[in-house]
This record gives sequence, structure tokens and C-alpha cells, in this order.
Amino acid sequence: MINYLKEHMLQNIIYILIIVFINVYFIYLCGRNLYMDDLLYLDIILVFLGFVLLVISYLRYQQVERIYQRNSFLTSNKLKEYLPKQTIKIIEKNNFYYSNENNYLRGQIQELSDYITKWSHETKLPIASLRLMNERNNDLILKKEMRLVIEQIQLLVNIMLISSKLRNPENDIKIEKILISQVIKEAIKHHSYFLINDHFTINLKVENEYVYSDRRWLTYMLDQFITNSIKYKSNNPKLTFVVKQNEKKLTLIIEDNGIGISKEDVPYIFDCGFIGHNLRDGDYRSTGMGLYFVKEIAKKLEIRVLIDENFNSGSRFILEFVDNAKYFLLDY
Repeated sequence: MINYLKEHMLQNIIYILIIVFINVYFIYLCGRNLYMDDLLYLDIILVFLGFVLLVISYLRYQQVERIYQRNSFLTSNKLKEYLPKQTIKIIEKNNFYYSNENNYLRGQIQELSDYITKWSHETKLPIASLRLMNERNNDLILKKEMRLVIEQIQLLVNIMLISSKLRNPENDIKIEKILISQVIKEAIKHHSYFLINDHFTINLKVENEYVYSDRRWLTYMLDQFITNSIKYKSNNPKLTFVVKQNEKKLTLIIEDNGIGISKEDVPYIFDCGFIGHNLRDGDYRSTGMGLYFVKEIAKKLEIRVLIDENFNSGSRFILEFVDNAKYFLLDY
């Protein structure tokens, strides 16, 4: 009620001023011939009429407020019950303008995404050529350094390709029954050069568990966790994958013994562009996009992603898969 009175304060003040004006006018016009009982009767009628109008206006305000709180969508015909026709015309005109603007921007984004996809595929040939050229390099130290740079370029190209598709992944998702161990091994293979070069110990505590998900997007999510483990490694680096399953869900645990994540950074690690404090001025210039992409993909695939805040020997991420075979109408 307070909010309503604040929003309609001007109308209420104007109505009160009209009543005052009527009283002053009749007193000045009629003077001694005015019967005060008649004026009082007129005031009562005006106050009652104002009260009725106030109640009607407040009830309509409450209806609109309830619709707003429910986030309900109203058509133009429904809006006519609450708003004047002129206001509705303005809303429809604005909707038409923003709809065209939105379609134009979507087209621009799609063109950019198509260009990035084409560019990413065209870079595969030069990268492959660099690999072959580097194989003929007789300087072993330079050869190793070049291989490291080439693999980094390949990873960055893959990240850019996937991130461009992330804006509209619905048309690029294929839900199927996946052997989780195969996806883990595929992600490890993507980073095999770096894992071998940094002498990582890989522990797989996985059997023949299956999940219903998209293989490529899930592999990309694991890629991000492995990339972070490589970036923020410590001495004698280890990377462990553990799968636990019960009747309701399957849980995939990914942990390493790296430098870990500071407690003050934990609430923000999935935020877009957040780079944290660890190694901010060190060897790696993080973009802060990897875990943000993981969170966005997880939403599309109905995967719950958590971080174990009590794990003090590195970092531990937890992926929870719900058995959604019935939802996707897939066979068991």
C-alpha cells in the first residue's frame, strides 16, 4: 500500500486540491447564502467517490503487481485490461523495434561464430605443417620448445572454436549413452604431451560406468580441469579421476595436488573473467574463461559442478550426473 501511495502521490494531491478549490469557490461565490450543511454533504460525496476510485485503482495495482511477481507473460489483448490503449501502442512499437534489433544482433553473432569456426578449421593445416617441419629439426632443445608452443597454439584454437559454439550449443548437442572412462581417456589424450612433459602421475579409479550426456561437450569440460591442473601444478604432479555411483546419480571426482584455490576465490571461480590470486603474476596469464565455460556447459547438460572447499592438498572438482535416460527417451 505504501508503494502504491508513493507512485500515485501526485494524483492524490491533485484530487485533494480539487476538493479544496470547490470548497473555496462556493464559499467565495455564495458567501452568507451558502448552507454549510450542503457544502459538507458535497464534501462527503466527493471523499466517498475518491475513496471508491482509490480502492479500484489499488486493486488493479495489486493485480499487476502479482503478475509481475509471477513473471507471467501477457499478450497485448491481456494488457488492455490493465493499461490504456496509447500505452499499449507504445509498448508494441518498442517490442517491434527491439525484436528487429535482437534479430540483427543474433545474425551478427552467428556470422562471427561461423567465421571463427571456418578460421579454426583452416588453421589445422598450418599447425599440422609446423608439426611436420619441427620433426625435421635437428636441434633437440629447440625442437622440444617448438613442440610445446605448437601444442599450446592447438589448445588455444580448440578453446576458441568451442567457445564460439557455446553461445548456441542446443543445435550442437547429441545426448547418448557414454562410457565415462572413454571420455576421461580422450581428454587425457588431448593433453598427453603436456602431461608427459611435466611428468604427471595419472590415477584412474574408474570401471564400466555409463552416463547420458554429449561426448564432445563433456570432453571439453574435462579438458578445462586438466588444463588447470597443468597450469597450476606443483612438484611431483598427480591427477586423479574417481567415479562413484549409486541408484540416483553418478559422481565424477577430479583432483590434483597442485597449488590449489584460495578460499577467498572459491565463490567466484565460475564467474566470467575471474582469474583469482594464485599465479596472477606468475608464469600463466589466465583468461578466467575456462571454468565459466564449464559452468555454462554443465547447465546445458544438466550436470551439477561443485568444488570441494575442504580439500587442502590441491583442488578437487565434483561432477554429479543424474540418471536422465527417461527424460531424453533413451534406452538403458
